[in-house]
Amino acid sequence: MIDFEVKEIITVAVISYNSGNTIADTLNSIVSQTYNKNAIEVIIADDGSRDHTLSVAQQWKEQNNHLFNNIVIVTHEKNRGVAANCNQAWQLASGSWIKTIAADDLLLPNCIELNVRFISRHPKAKIVFSDMIPFTVDGKNTPIKHDKKKICANQQLQLKNILSECYLLAPTGFISKDVLEYVGYADESYPMIEDYPLWLKCLRSGFTLSYMEENTVLYRKGDSLSQQGSRIGNLLYLQSLYSFQKEKIWPLLPASMLLKKWDDFLLFKQKTVWMKIFGNKVTVPYLVVQKLMFLLRPYKVFNVTKKNLIK
Repeated sequence: MIDFEVKEIITVAVISYNSGNTIADTLNSIVSQTYNKNAIEVIIADDGSRDHTLSVAQQWKEQNNHLFNNIVIVTHEKNRGVAANCNQAWQLASGSWIKTIAADDLLLPNCIELNVRFISRHPKAKIVFSDMIPFTVDGKNTPIKHDKKKICANQQLQLKNILSECYLLAPTGFISKDVLEYVGYADESYPMIEDYPLWLKCLRSGFTLSYMEENTVLYRKGDSLSQQGSRIGNLLYLQSLYSFQKEKIWPLLPASMLLKKWDDFLLFKQKTVWMKIFGNKVTVPYLVVQKLMFLLRPYKVFNVTKKNLIK
């Protein structure tokens, strides 16, 4: 249990869609938090699930309502996408800080406590990222850590870095609600990606990213809300990402990164055309084609070569 006075109400936003088989574990990881649960608000935002997600969530609420500051369950009649679903939770949040978690991932027991300790020691911090541990049904894997050269850079370099790639581990994000209100929440123009457009808006608005070198989240690997695993990808997600790249990233690229446009286009076409013709499963022929396509991506070749030379 924490040894300092709890002042902050923290909202944990649980983002679900057809998560009936995993959401109970996610919600129970909130029960296991070392942070004072009377200062935790839980908002379960569902995106029109067609399975038993809502019944599991409702049963959990009835069993645990007395432990928390508040528990709210909201849903859409129709699937609107992850950006709108996140906004549904974030706009309802009464906490001054928001910890968002997909309904198939888990919070490590000290996740909220570590984040609150960090912001109490770093009062200028408004957006905090940490590290995460991937896991499968077979157990935990090696932790995934942020690239410190990118996330610990100054604000201008953080912005420049994100034009190259979204290097941030979104499941670990811990963000002030004031920031979300200031930047206008997630951009619903790109319904299947809530994180990349949001981080770009935050950086372009002058906010700096902070990094806490701690593991705070267990990230489920596989065919789930968080990751595709054996599938090539989600077509709607790929379309959202490519539209975002064309409309928001490309206009900001310096001359030295113009080849990134070709790289983005080629990667999008490679995946979407293959999925339409051969299906969405990762196969040996797909992996062979993927390797061969690498030779047509000079921007990627340059960055991989540069990274290896630095090592």
